Amino acid sequence: MQQLTEDQRRIRFWRPDSPFVAGMFRVEREQSPKTTYSEHFSLVVIYEGAFEGWYRGELRTHVAGALELKEPGEVHRHVRVAAPVTLQGVALSHESVSEAASALGVRDTPHFKAAGFAAGERPTQLAFELHAALVRSDAPEIERATLVAETLAELLAVTPRANVGRAPRAVRLARAYLHDELAEKITLQALADHAGLDKFHLVRAFRASVGLPPYEYLTHVRVAKAKQLLEHGASVAAAARALGFYDESQLHRHFRRIVGVTPGRYARSFVSETRTRQHRPSQRLVPAGNSPHDPIPSY
Repeated sequence: MQQLTEDQRRIRFWRPDSPFVAGMFRVEREQSPKTTYSEHFSLVVIYEGAFEGWYRGELRTHVAGALELKEPGEVHRHVRVAAPVTLQGVALSHESVSEAASALGVRDTPHFKAAGFAAGERPTQLAFELHAALVRSDAPEIERATLVAETLAELLAVTPRANVGRAPRAVRLARAYLHDELAEKITLQALADHAGLDKFHLVRAFRASVGLPPYEYLTHVRVAKAKQLLEHGASVAAAARALGFYDESQLHRHFRRIVGVTPGRYARSFVSETRTRQHRPSQRLVPAGNSPHDPIPSY
């Protein structure tokens, strides 16, 4: 078997199945300074390590958890690596950036607001979420599209006031659409078209009103419906198919994250409850001071 070279082990390039992305790359445990030229608007998230980089005539320190931004036609030089660096970059398509800039009211050539953002800042959090969604094979298009839209909205411009008055109605229409099309493969563009608001302003307005982006709201609604199906005896696989999940494992992951237990365990608790009711004696002792009609506390 052919041995992989050090560079092949450390550096990987690929193109995910997404119309918003021109390509991705990942660098593992890099210890040598590198000089790179960017052809696209790129978002680079740093998973571990630290390095000092030159960009636009200035030296900047980048550490784990931070976001480094690159614009087309510009050079970045890593001058010194303080600790082995693992990072991942996504090059956004020119079309997606142009669409965002136009919708957000950017009149001239679009630019990022800064060369990067620190760990914990809002653009950084969104960029890490976007990277995670792009490498997950079961991430739906609406999740990836929403994260691209939200991230670019944070990086490129502020929402114009002209759309503020349309936002509440758009959010109501979007929520209704998500409920009506619960089991379908919903795209962000279809959701925005139905709501009558461009997708960049819709995702901002939706999060501000509901507290979640559209794709996460949709996941919560689907999990709530899955609970109902499981309570009435549906299998986990059947619930996943009925509610538009990628597969059973995707339902399992989201169900456990949101509900706190696996869907199988949740379903079994209702099977046990049904059996208890079926075998309960018709006459039973009621502890003093309690009524058989007292409400049962829910947990």
